[in-house]
Amino acid sequence: MSRLLAGVNRVSTVVLTLLAGGGLAFLALSRDWAATTVRTQGLPPDDVAVSGTQALPLVSALALVVLTSGLAVLASGPRLRRVLGVLVVLVSAGALVALGLGSDAVTSSLRDAIEQSPAFAGRRPEADAGWSWWSLVTAAAFVVTALIGVVTARFGGTWSTMSRRYEAPGAVADDPQDYWKALDDGRDPTE
Repeated sequence: MSRLLAGVNRVSTVVLTLLAGGGLAFLALSRDWAATTVRTQGLPPDDVAVSGTQALPLVSALALVVLTSGLAVLASGPRLRRVLGVLVVLVSAGALVALGLGSDAVTSSLRDAIEQSPAFAGRRPEADAGWSWWSLVTAAAFVVTALIGVVTARFGGTWSTMSRRYEAPGAVADDPQDYWKALDDGRDPTE
């Protein structure tokens, strides 16, 4: 019994960590990563901001993949869990690479937002961009989910799974003789 509870604790820890990591990355991507105030002489100042999702939409999609993989780990069997662990590692690593290469995308998105500002007068205004720490939160979330993916790929095959009653009807090949034996024993074979 303690072995079963230890397996459940591992599965629940992995599932909750993947949900939290993917959710935190998605939340951090939705926040402003770079902001500035556009000031042009004779025009009112305009605050301009760019979120991580605007600059790096691929990373936002990868955060959703990690988030949903947490539920997939919960519902999958031993072999599929190992595959999901490898998938989480690859997705998290891809997101980290995209984040590392994405600083130019954030700068470019901020430049585009400045040019679309009503305070933009046709030439490059003087603007000091302020960078937020949300990009670091996103990176940390993906590092944690990559580590959890490694744990899932390595140990996911040994964790307990959902019982067969949660499988779709017909997914389990039952022996017709079992139904007759159950009736002979006075039990309902459909339970």
